[in-house]
Amino acid sequence: MVENNQAFGWLMKSAVSALLPTATTSNAIEGCNDVSVLVEGVARDFETLLSAVVSSSAAETATDEKSTSCDAPTNGCTENNNNSLTKDNLTARLDRIKTLLYEERSASSAAVTSNNGSINLNWTPGVATEVFKCFIASSNNDDNNSEQQDLLPKLLQNLPSLPFEARKSISAIFNYLLVCGLDGVDAIQFASVSTAFGAYVLERASSIIGTFVHCHDCKSQGKSEGGSGGGGGDNGVDITLLCGSMLRSSLRHAAIYRWVLDDANCQQLVYPFLDEYVHDPNFDVSSDALETVRVMFTGLAAPTGGGNGGSADGYNDATDAAYEEYKQQMEATAAEFLERKYDPIIMDRINNKCISSNANYMTRRMSLQLLSTILLNRSNFNVMMKYISSSQNLVTILCLLRDPSPHITLDAFQVFKIFVANPGKPPEVVKILFDNKFKLIKYLSGLHKEREGSDEQYRDEKGLVIATLEGLELES
Repeated sequence: MVENNQAFGWLMKSAVSALLPTATTSNAIEGCNDVSVLVEGVARDFETLLSAVVSSSAAETATDEKSTSCDAPTNGCTENNNNSLTKDNLTARLDRIKTLLYEERSASSAAVTSNNGSINLNWTPGVATEVFKCFIASSNNDDNNSEQQDLLPKLLQNLPSLPFEARKSISAIFNYLLVCGLDGVDAIQFASVSTAFGAYVLERASSIIGTFVHCHDCKSQGKSEGGSGGGGGDNGVDITLLCGSMLRSSLRHAAIYRWVLDDANCQQLVYPFLDEYVHDPNFDVSSDALETVRVMFTGLAAPTGGGNGGSADGYNDATDAAYEEYKQQMEATAAEFLERKYDPIIMDRINNKCISSNANYMTRRMSLQLLSTILLNRSNFNVMMKYISSSQNLVTILCLLRDPSPHITLDAFQVFKIFVANPGKPPEVVKILFDNKFKLIKYLSGLHKEREGSDEQYRDEKGLVIATLEGLELES
């Protein structure tokens, strides 16, 4: 432990707690309200686990053909027991930090609600501020190597080596610090923490965001890494889902969002989702990747509620105006990106890969939904006009409109109606629609007829499409 103590010397104020018996240590963690003590313990436990992983790998390499059972004359059993205790303590400390954050938010939200929405602007979130400061303290310590001492990025980069529940707590804490100032009736009270933590993540975006994206490649993690943390997980899938959640929380910050969509980062951070991750055979991984793609291309992530007790839809007039401004800013960034990258994103990947017949059912369906969302967003007017002016795109959608799956045909209709509603159709688009209009009218008349009784919007839109086709004529 000498090397560990030297590397994490700034965190050794509470080293005595590590010497307590198991039950006492567990009780002490559960009752601890001192964030700095808890984070110090997390750093110490993490360094111990990391050293054990390195030592174990080295020992396996050196004694590849030797027995590693408890009957062998080694200290393996003792080491395993110590590692198990360290994992338990690490998990308990992270869970306690998460609980303290959620308890503070619950109390804050309750206070605002009980005061009829009145917010005390003089109050500051002490727990959230302390958690943020403690997790980044190492990077501001001039006496130590910042690369070696940066605790949070190291935790994120070594998720496969951590216990399952510890991974979940790290993700929850990370997400909380990023979004606690973005959602909820009391969001303004937590805005300083969210802003500061977002700036911290942006400074280390190459490492942190790069880790999140790389973790979507389950093949690169493999069974050994996925299971090395012990206690849950499915060959790295759980890590992928946690990293997807943290990536989407990061994208809610405008500066991080713009950085990810920058031309210099697209190849490494955006394209892999459309080239590989949305096509993953694991349903959870592909669905999560598609949700991340939706956030990337629309600029809007679902509100998280800012932690336990926060209200995702609890806005007042001031925050409504601020959110509307934020929404327009994010949508404008997304629109500019899609217009700039129209061919590599829309044509080469969404059209030719994600909604092609070679893609799996769920990828095709969710990609169609994403495409209609993009085209119907007013911010994407230029992208929409470019897409619906292409006869090739119309043929692609017409093929999907005859797909055996009723869900695919319904989603294809949401895109097809935009082609028909366009008052400035190019001659080649008009010709395709005119040549097929009687077949289309007959087909559309029976398309999802069962929905017309319960879905008034669908009934009206389908009626308008049919009426427009009926009145379609070729220009002489």
